[in-house]
Amino acid sequence: MTSLSAVQRVLIIEDCVEDDLLLELAFEEQAPEVQVKVVSDGASAVACCQSPEPPQLVLLDLHLPGQMGWEVLAQLRAAAAGPFQVVCYSSYAHPAEVQAVLDQGAVAYLERPWELEGFSALVRALLAR
Repeated sequence: MTSLSAVQRVLIIEDCVEDDLLLELAFEEQAPEVQVKVVSDGASAVACCQSPEPPQLVLLDLHLPGQMGWEVLAQLRAAAAGPFQVVCYSSYAHPAEVQAVLDQGAVAYLERPWELEGFSALVRALLAR
């Protein structure tokens, strides 16, 4: 399993443009050497995970339009070309949703921050693992 401090490629699966921009800015500020790709749906995420240079870390919003996080995570695990770690997040998740993604191998569930400093702290915490 890849150490998060050694992560070079991150995939963000997020349907909210504002949140994906805040995450991208946080990575740019905290770890400019990390390549960040953002997609807004499960099918695009699966395609990224099957690429020749798949992400080592996936940040997965638990509530995407038309799919729940555990469904996307199951698809990613089935289709991935290599190992990767998944951290799920949401502004609110029912405990059963959180347990479902943890049971499928997510390494953590985090509450969604609401401002740039919160996203920067989230990225710092991820990369310090």
